[in-house]
Amino acid sequence: MSWLKGLHIAALSLWCASLFYLPALLLDVRRARNAAALKRARIMTRGTYVLVASPAAVIAIFSGTVLAVVAGAGGLWLPLKLTFVTLMVIFHLQCGRLITSLDYLNRLRSSLAIISLFVYPAILIPIVLWLVMGKPF
Repeated sequence: MSWLKGLHIAALSLWCASLFYLPALLLDVRRARNAAALKRARIMTRGTYVLVASPAAVIAIFSGTVLAVVAGAGGLWLPLKLTFVTLMVIFHLQCGRLITSLDYLNRLRSSLAIISLFVYPAILIPIVLWLVMGKPF
């Protein structure tokens, strides 16, 4: 069972780091000054989302679900945590929508709008970690 907890923590860490990194990559796309820089930024953004963030999210959610079922987690704590994890998933999907729109838009949102995307993971991730650390036994 400890290997599953380790897998869950590793996947969650990677997913959270990716949620912080994706807005920075979107900002790189927005600030690209030439075709080569734009191509590189798009490849990095899409690759991070598809090859790192999404698999980490799936593994974190699956392993967390298995851990909750095996441990028989319940009470008010679990729905509260799942609410914030759901908000993380919604943010993840929003980043995916923005990345998909890179192929169709010449100009991404303003730099200020992209910078504001840093706020969501900065709020959601500490709340989820706080809920995990404060889990009742």
